Amino acid sequence: MYILPNKRNFAVFMNRDYRLLSILFVFVFSSCATKYSKVLKSTNNEYKLKMADEYYKEKRYAHSQELYQGLMTSYLRGKPEAEEAYYRYAYCAFYLKDYEAAGLAFQTFTDNFPNSDKVPEMAYMEGYCLFKNSPKVELDQTSTQKAISTLQVFLNTYPNDPHAAEAKNLIEECNKKLEEKEYLAAQLYYDLGYFKSAHIYFDLLMSDYPNSERSEEYMYKTVLSSFKYASNSIEYLQIDRYQTAVDECDNFSAQYPKSKFLPKVEVLRKSAQNELTKLNIIKTKLQNEQIKKAS
Repeated sequence: MYILPNKRNFAVFMNRDYRLLSILFVFVFSSCATKYSKVLKSTNNEYKLKMADEYYKEKRYAHSQELYQGLMTSYLRGKPEAEEAYYRYAYCAFYLKDYEAAGLAFQTFTDNFPNSDKVPEMAYMEGYCLFKNSPKVELDQTSTQKAISTLQVFLNTYPNDPHAAEAKNLIEECNKKLEEKEYLAAQLYYDLGYFKSAHIYFDLLMSDYPNSERSEEYMYKTVLSSFKYASNSIEYLQIDRYQTAVDECDNFSAQYPKSKFLPKVEVLRKSAQNELTKLNIIKTKLQNEQIKKAS
């Protein structure tokens, strides 16, 4: 008859197995580390290249990358194996998610092997790495801009390449990120009360991204910034600025007669027109008083 172990015996049993597994893991890891150390120290470059290829196939990219890098500085230079080794070296960095190094390696491959049939792929991957290295929208977007230009050059050079459609999608994603960054800057100026600057930035958004899905919103924010700029101005400047706000409301209504923002724009137009009426009454009164004094 089978007897279940009590808790104490079971714990001892499990701890013993855990220790055995730990020892086995350390042994296997140490053996692998020792083997790689021997490969790295070997003076047989053919053997090192063979092992670099094996590590690559096993997806042990850190080992493979280090071996390829050491071989490329001297042994592989001018050899027929150099092209494939550098190709794999570049992908090692990519698979290790070191996109900055990978992008540089893909570019260098093109420089070193300009006649290779892999050049179009390398050109695309360089742009793709710049895309992958693109930071959050709030941060500097230099990498995003470089990705756009690099991918556009790729499209211009290889318009029928299998990666062409994906390159177009990546460019679109990059443009959306740049658009969002501009929008956040414009909104920040608005939130801080710098309505003239907000007006300029929202207006630039319309110019830079005329086909944007958010064009109506940008134009509405331009109108709103114009109205706020007028209402926060000193009195003698308000007439011209409220008139500008009214004109922009009219332009919005003409351009987007069915917009969801139209009711808000009409409220702004009415408010601006009311303020204009009051200001013109005051202006006329002051002018009449000046005429009376002069006479």
